[in-house]
Amino acid sequence: MNRQIKLGIVGFGWWGRELTKTFRKIDGVKLTAVCEKRNDFPPEVLGDAKHYADQREMFEREKLDAVIISAPPPNHMEPALLAAAKGVHVFCEKPMAASLEDCDRMIAACAENKVKLMVAFKHRFAKSFAYLKDHAAELGKPLWAMYSYPLWKVEDPGWKFREDGTKGIVVENVVHAIDALIYLMGDVERIYAEGNRVIFKHPTLPDSAIFTLRFKNGAIAALGGGCTSDRNISREYLDIHFENGLAQISGALDYPFELRLFRRGEEKVEEHYFDGSDGVLEEAKHFIGAIRNDYPLICDGNEGRKSLEIALAVLESIKTNQTVKI
Repeated sequence: MNRQIKLGIVGFGWWGRELTKTFRKIDGVKLTAVCEKRNDFPPEVLGDAKHYADQREMFEREKLDAVIISAPPPNHMEPALLAAAKGVHVFCEKPMAASLEDCDRMIAACAENKVKLMVAFKHRFAKSFAYLKDHAAELGKPLWAMYSYPLWKVEDPGWKFREDGTKGIVVENVVHAIDALIYLMGDVERIYAEGNRVIFKHPTLPDSAIFTLRFKNGAIAALGGGCTSDRNISREYLDIHFENGLAQISGALDYPFELRLFRRGEEKVEEHYFDGSDGVLEEAKHFIGAIRNDYPLICDGNEGRKSLEIALAVLESIKTNQTVKI
């Protein structure tokens, strides 16, 4: 029988509540404590979890095994450091933090205290992406890719477009697609980007961007993302070419159920439809399994930092109209 994992969460907004629903589906996981300033949640939402308005008090009073960090990105570092100091494993929502300096402090603290630090990138755990990753070696070197990742206009709760915080849609949302390309194609060497401000019309931060990536292995990719689409039609589509084959992944945004895989020299196209694939549940299971069985994380702090670095470089390229080297 799996040992019980006592779980806390910092940041209990809409997505934080959705995450706790997911983690509660895993056998032996108990939501023990919730940290959020407001406390007007229905009893069925909190269950028997204790409510805290102060995260320091939560970490002092509760003997947690793990914590979910689902606060706005500028508020990720402090609870990660508090958790690490208490020996509590960390599941951190993307983007990992507001700055690379914050990422570095989180990585160092978790390594020093020998706790897991996972950054939540659900595309790595969607079955279409996981299947392609499992077969990547036989497909050979990646050559080039095109990725369309179109979000619709989303509510800005006041923290998504801040120069001193989460610097807009590229950092908050397009970072999913950036991470997916890193996962399948490798580390990035340089970037060139163009951006627009057509939805939120922020004076400095773009809400739409198209950019090219040159990878260290010589591969290239182009990625388009932003919030100019509409929920009724928005679909993501990745076309990726390898030396020995091609792959196409598609589906409604964040639900890439469809995979078409072709190996050069063959006539048949391998087709999959992973209906119901839940990357969020799979990443949660992976995190809990890593705690129980001490295996390496698919997306640890070092991997999470990479996608933020690229997203920030995209903004820098748009601002300066220059290629940015990583």
